[in-house]
Amino acid sequence: MNPYRVLAAVAADWGRFGPYLRSVTGDAADTTGAGDASGAPAAPASVLRSLRSLRSMERHAPGRAAAADETARSVLALLPPAEAERLVAGHPGRLAGTLESGMLEDGTPASETYAGFTAADLAFLLLDDNPMVGPLLGPVRERLLSYPMLDDWAAEAHARTPGLIRLRGESGARGVDRIPSFQFGDAATPWPVVVTVNGLLDAARDPWGAADWWLSANGYLGVAPAELLGGGSGQDGQLVGTARYVVEGE
Repeated sequence: MNPYRVLAAVAADWGRFGPYLRSVTGDAADTTGAGDASGAPAAPASVLRSLRSLRSMERHAPGRAAAADETARSVLALLPPAEAERLVAGHPGRLAGTLESGMLEDGTPASETYAGFTAADLAFLLLDDNPMVGPLLGPVRERLLSYPMLDDWAAEAHARTPGLIRLRGESGARGVDRIPSFQFGDAATPWPVVVTVNGLLDAARDPWGAADWWLSANGYLGVAPAELLGGGSGQDGQLVGTARYVVEGE
């Protein structure tokens, strides 16, 4: 099988496969063991470990293909046998790439993709609960990450500051989440209206959606909401009202 394409195909059909793989998160991630004598699937924790290992490897790192193979087999073991067999049959050859050729814009070989998804997208979905993946939402994630972020030291200092957008799964060099810097009037203090609006947008649950709201042009406001920060109480009221309308539809 082509393990990269198998993992990408699981990401592409997350609505169907996700429920089977959700067991590898939460408390299941702390379990250990490698299955019983009857050949039961490896413990879910092994899927997390192998997926983290694969994600940490550079594209041409020695052993990457073996890590992809191990990860794919661990994922397949958690799926119903018929689904696993279909995935393997649909993606033969380690790097066959029979349906696609060339490179994606980010340099990923197309032989490692399926329908515009990659193995990295499965890592975002499973390890980070990050829905910004695939050919449509992946570019949105990249656009949002192109905006200024707090440096790693400042992000670490604000690791416990409530009410902020934290882009999980996009950690900096110090291993802390990326925090968009538009949220701050200075490096130390977030805008109070940002904390209020982030609460309305439920940024703790959907940080990428909240970041997209702040940084995308808004038809009602005429500009991206982040551009109105620091404009005084009148504009703060507009921001709160517009966010409340999005949430409540009133």
